[in-house]
This record gives sequence, C-alpha cells and structure tokens, in this order.
Amino acid sequence: MGINKLKEKFYNFAWTFFSEDPDPDYEEQKALKTRRNWKTRDMYVDTPAKYFRLIEKDYDKPRRIRNMPSVGVFIVADKDDSFFGDTFSSVRSQVCPPEWITGLQAGDVSGSKEAVGKSSSEYIAIVRSGCVLPSRALYDCMKLICREPETALIYSDEDVMDDAGVRKAPLFKPDYAPDLLMSYDYFGGFVLISRKAYEAAGGLEEISSGDPFYDLWLRISESFRVSHIDRVLCHRLEGYVFPDADPEPVRRALERRGLKGILTVSDGRVITDYESEGKVSIIIPSKDHPELLTDVLGSLDEKTLYRDYEIIVVDNGSNDDNRAVIEKLCDKYKAQYIYEKRDFNFSYMCNLGASHAKGDVLVFLNDDIRITEPKWLGTLAGQARLPYSGAVGCLLVYPDGDVIQHGGIKEYENGPGHIFHCYSLKDPDSREARFPADVNGVTAACLAVRKEVFEKAGRFDESMEVCYNDVALCYDLINAGYVNCIRGDVCLIHAESVSRGQDDVNVTKYRRMLKEHKTLYGKHALKDSPHPFYNIHLSRRFTGNVPNYTKWMYDVSTPVREMTEEEISKWSKAPIRDDYRICFDQCDSFERVNIFGWAYPDDYRENYDIRRYFVIWNDSHHYIAEIADWYRPDIAKLTLRKDVEYCGFRVRFGREKIAEGEYSISLLSMIGRKDTDKVLIV
Repeated sequence: MGINKLKEKFYNFAWTFFSEDPDPDYEEQKALKTRRNWKTRDMYVDTPAKYFRLIEKDYDKPRRIRNMPSVGVFIVADKDDSFFGDTFSSVRSQVCPPEWITGLQAGDVSGSKEAVGKSSSEYIAIVRSGCVLPSRALYDCMKLICREPETALIYSDEDVMDDAGVRKAPLFKPDYAPDLLMSYDYFGGFVLISRKAYEAAGGLEEISSGDPFYDLWLRISESFRVSHIDRVLCHRLEGYVFPDADPEPVRRALERRGLKGILTVSDGRVITDYESEGKVSIIIPSKDHPELLTDVLGSLDEKTLYRDYEIIVVDNGSNDDNRAVIEKLCDKYKAQYIYEKRDFNFSYMCNLGASHAKGDVLVFLNDDIRITEPKWLGTLAGQARLPYSGAVGCLLVYPDGDVIQHGGIKEYENGPGHIFHCYSLKDPDSREARFPADVNGVTAACLAVRKEVFEKAGRFDESMEVCYNDVALCYDLINAGYVNCIRGDVCLIHAESVSRGQDDVNVTKYRRMLKEHKTLYGKHALKDSPHPFYNIHLSRRFTGNVPNYTKWMYDVSTPVREMTEEEISKWSKAPIRDDYRICFDQCDSFERVNIFGWAYPDDYRENYDIRRYFVIWNDSHHYIAEIADWYRPDIAKLTLRKDVEYCGFRVRFGREKIAEGEYSISLLSMIGRKDTDKVLIV
C-alpha cells in the first residue's frame, strides 16, 4: 500500500473522533485550534470520496427483506469483455441476492428474449458489463417497490470508480425527465424493470441500429411509472465506454407516438425539432422603450423561419411621444397594439395579451430580447404542442453573447433562481445548458405554452405583479401534470431587466420581492417535490449543475446582537483597512439572513489568529454578528496565494433578530475594519 493510501486510511480513521463543530475555538490551545481547523478543512468536502462518505453514513443498514419479490439479473456484455468478472462478482455479493444471474451478449435480441422467457422472476435487472453495483443496490430497489408497488422501472445515480476503488465524476440524475430521455439514455448502466411492464411493452425488439434496451426504456416510460433512486447504485469502471447518441430508438418513439420531427446528433445527444402547424401568438409587454421594441421586432421579422405568427404588444402607459413611435412600429410589423395606462403589473399585461390571442400557442417575450436563432419559434412551438408539455423556454445569454443569463429554473436555498447563471458558454461545466432538458420552470422573458394549458393552469397570478409570476405559473403546470422544458439548443440574447431594473438594490422593490416570494410558496409551491428535475445532491446555493460538496458548511447559526455605545465608539474609531479584498457569494434576507463569502487583507494571516465580525448598521441600529470561519481552498487557486485557505466567512441568523431596514456592512477585526459597498435589506 502506497504512502498516500496509508495517509488516506489514517485520516479517515482519525476524522471520526473529531468534534462535529466545524468552527475554530479561539480560546483553546493552538494544538486544538489546529485540530479544529483540520476538521473545518475536511468539512469543505471538495472531493466526491469525502462527500459520499458523509452522506452514506446516514443510509439505513441494508437487511434482507421478507417476502421480497423475485428478481433476476442479466449482465449485458460485448464479446471479449474484460469487465464481466467484476460486474458478476458485484451482483453475486448483493445483500438481497437475485434468484439467478445470466450473461447476455449485447445486440443478441433473440437470445435475450429467450432468456427472459425462461425466467419466472417478477423483476429483471439489466446491468451493463463494466458497471459494478454496491452491495445494497438491489436492496434499495426492492425497498422502493415494497413502498410503491406500481413502479415499473427504476434507475439510480452513478459515478466512476478507478482501479484503486476511489470514486469520482458522480452523475446525479433528475427524476424521470421525458425530454432528457429522448435526448440520450440517461438511465445508465443499471436499470430494474417489472416483468409485467416488460411484457406489456412488447419486450426487446429487433431494431435496424442502436440499442434495443434504450428502445425498451422509451416504450416502458410511455405507459408505466418510472422511479429514480437518488443514490449512487452503479459504479462505472474506468475504461467503460458510455453508449453513443442513439437516434434510431428516438425515431421509433416519434413514429409510435404519431409525431414528426427532425433529428440531429450533437456532442453525444439527440436533438429533436418537432414539426407542427398552427398560429403562434407572440405577446410582448412594453412601456416607453421603442428602441428595444425596434430591436426585438426587427430581429424577429428578419430571423424567424416559422412565419405563422401574430404579434401583440401590450403597453401599460408610454408617454405620448413614445406611444406614437410604438404605433408606427406596430404598423410596420403588423402587430396588434393594446394601450392601457395603469401601474405596472407584468402578470396583468401578459394575461391581457393572451385574452386577445388567436394562436393555439402563446409565446411571452420580453422587449429586451434579440432574436438570433432562426429556428427558435418553430422549436419552441413544436415542443409546446406535445401532449405533456407545460412551459417551454430557451437558453438566454447576455448581450456579449458568451455569458449565460438563464438556463432554466431550479430551487436555491432561498428560493427559485436561474441555472447556469453567469456561466460562460466556453466553460466545459456549462455543456449541459446547450441541450433540451426538463426543469422546474423557465423565465417569462421567453416562454411558450399552449393556450388551453395556460388557461387550465389559471394564467399568471395577478397578485404577483413583478416577481416570481413566471415561476408560479410553471409550478402550477407541474402540479397539473405537465412537464416544463428548456430548449438549450435555442439561444437568444437577453439584456436582463433593462426595462424595469433590478429588485435587490431598492428597498421598495426588495420588499415587494419578499412579499411575492411569500405568495409563491403560499399558493404555488410544488406539491410532491421541490426538486422534481434537479437532484438533491446538486448544489442549491451556487449556479450550475454542480455537486453539493459544501452543503455541510451552510448548516450554521451565528450570534447577532445590538452593539453597546462603547462598541460603536470603538468600531467608528477603528483604522480603515483599504487593502482588504472581499467578495460576497450570498447576501440576502428571506427567512434567514445569509452572508457568505471570503475576505482577506494583503498581510493576511491564518484566521484562527484573527477573530472577525460583521457590523450591520444604519442611522438607527448597529448590530454585531459573529463570523464562522470557512475553509476555502478555491480562493487560494483564484488569487494564486498559498496562505488564504481560511479566508471564508459564514454568517446566518433569523431575520427577526434585527429590525427591518436597509443596512450597510462593515468587516471588523483586531487589525481594523473594512467598510463594504454591500447593502443588506431586511
């Protein structure tokens, strides 16, 4: 065993004896400080191996299940497959052992059907050779079946395991996502199906090309319940090759469903542009921005290939000069112009436009959108006309054309927000943003939905005048049984909030946002799961579909209190440190005040030598909040400094502990203070 392996084994053993409190105690001797800081470092959890160790210690202990349904396992392998032995051993070592294990040759449909016919098992597990199962894999599947006997197909999360048994590259999947499944076989290397569903779907079928099992998954998913276990129950061995994009099963699915579409293969995914006909009503709310309307209407007319559309511009009170310009624009582009002077209410404006629409598909479009993709309208309308489709959106980027503004909506810790926000299109981690995917919701900056579905969902909630009204509609659609989709293969330009500005820099707007945030979760929260298309192991604090390796660092509660007159005097006289570098990853006050980020001065020393506080103040109140340290090795990489690993800060407390108001924030320590330009609105 190498020295690194010995170290890892020792650290994993020693780690279990350390205190669960990740915060350094500045009053203890330096040896204890070092130990606590080691624990803080370990709690950062910046590797999959550490993350899995933490989450899996909370899993129930596997045991044999009484009256367990009978299950058999097929291992699908190619000729001369070198992985078969490893896969076979992992299946044979299951806590809930299968009745039988049989090898199948990939592509041998007749042999596979014959083997299934000879079996009498109630459930069949298909395992790809090159994948190994943890000993609890079948146990977790059987436990789900006992709880939900109507389940016909089960798949799980996956990762990669190297020759030394180290796990990496986790693939945390969404719950059943029909559009993602039409893009590629994301079910992966371990799938369990019921025999009843297998037979009702017609079993394995000979197809001219492609994977017959992927074809079978598509057929089963059309009529039966598909369930996802959000645990890694399949390890892909290094060298295992993930199947290529497979358009043939997708083509067969389109034919079977009575749909027409153009299939293209891009970067390992099948992309379907559904062909459909009918009028589309494009509804554009706008006020006093003729220059934006000129851009959106001009680019729409110039670029759009799908021509069966009408345009409805809804104006809530432009001044006379702008109104005259807008009327001329509407005449030029044959748009219907609805003018009604009233206070801004985005929901009302959209609903008003929808009431005048003649199309079977509605497209709500901001006036600060610029059309750059010729296929955009046909793709969105075709997707929206699918029987199960709810809201359909697309990828939106900032005017520079490289940075993502919107790639769908997920539930962050403090409410809904954009996926991949501020990612560069050149960043490899943003690859998933460029393909069709099912999501919680899409922004109404560009949102397509069938009119009958829009009406069935109750339209936009007009009590939510500005914020979250699009999210509320999308949540209502999911609750009604529809699926919201982001067509990442369509990319448009969006100058976000040019028309009305941002909501978090103004007290009045921020209070309105808080009120509408409360309305969202009071009336429109998702009934079954707040994350139906976003795995619970992915980050809900940071943008992008990245693993939530740092989630334990946010389980913190820090003290805050009013400052005494003496403390205020000392703070006001503290030397100003202009050499502080500070960054706020999060600063908000929904149900709790959250202030997370990092900071250090040029002459930085380890944080266990410098106690730090935030002073949160305005003309009426001064509060002092204690800071919990945060190990941030990423900042060392970002700043190219080797001594700043402990520069992170964490502050979290109930918002009821400080009075409502607008506050400035100062960072205070024994070496001075840094007055930041960050504003906290409570």
